[in-house]
Amino acid sequence: MLPVVAFLCLAADLSHPDIPYSQPQVASDGKVTGVVFGSRGRVFYATPESAPVAVADAPNLALGNHRGPRLAFTRAAIVVTATIAPPGQEFTPGTLRTWRSTDRGATWSAGPRVSDPASGGMGFQGIASDGGKTLWAAWIGPHNGHPSLYVSHSPDEGVTWAPQTVLSETVCECCHPSVAIAANGVVHVLFRNNTGGNRDFYLATARDGRRFDIVKLGRESWRLDACPMDGGGLAVFGDSIVTLWRRRGQLYTARPDGGAEEPFGAGYNAAVTLRADGMYAVWSDGDGVLAKLPGKGPVRLAKSGAFPSISPAGSVFAAWEDAGHIRIERLLP
Repeated sequence: MLPVVAFLCLAADLSHPDIPYSQPQVASDGKVTGVVFGSRGRVFYATPESAPVAVADAPNLALGNHRGPRLAFTRAAIVVTATIAPPGQEFTPGTLRTWRSTDRGATWSAGPRVSDPASGGMGFQGIASDGGKTLWAAWIGPHNGHPSLYVSHSPDEGVTWAPQTVLSETVCECCHPSVAIAANGVVHVLFRNNTGGNRDFYLATARDGRRFDIVKLGRESWRLDACPMDGGGLAVFGDSIVTLWRRRGQLYTARPDGGAEEPFGAGYNAAVTLRADGMYAVWSDGDGVLAKLPGKGPVRLAKSGAFPSISPAGSVFAAWEDAGHIRIERLLP
């Protein structure tokens, strides 16, 4: 990689003197960019131009280590998902729940649950929209006494959700899955597996919206008797797909064709998006947050902070948490 250069031009700094914000996730419909995040049993939504709005009181909200709420824009709604544990049982498997806004995030109402009760796991989940009416969610939860990867979809902008199904009966229990839907309706789910002690990334693809084919990414493996607490980044644009994920202390990209992984650089907790001009990525390196733009070397967004997210459409925004603040940076107008 090229030398890291300093770069910081914040679009927004969201903070509250008495409430620490954490775990932001960014999404966009191509016109509006929103960020969702959590704090002490509450879920919040904001834009780079607006103050946070409370989405819901959510006692026992799963938060931290890339857990927390997720966000997606449909044609006429904004949908938030989050995992809520049973009352007084913060560290037991909860339920993946939803909230919806049909007035651009000004007000919110509770929607249906996505997972069955107590199968929403500990909060490691992802959601994506096709920009129309269809949503897909993936999450890690208990099944037959061991962690498994579940999926469900909504055909009507989150008004209803199909019954949950098990996508994989093996999964790394503490690494969040990522979801992306291509323009042609093909659904992709990226997840770290746990097979024979190897914590490798796999990509599940459903071309018909029902049956998923699952392939391993990269040729090497990472044998580890622990959870890295680090999911990967996934993005699609047209016929192109990119994954960005960590093995040991290094990030790699790989295509789902059985080819070798390609080194990207040192780091962890990566997120990625694709546009016509190429790949945009954000990640952590222990000394703050970095970004990579097409045709440019890595730039340092901040000298502190962690758990960055990046918007999958429209203007490219990155967001990350930093000592109770949510920082939002515009990477591309």
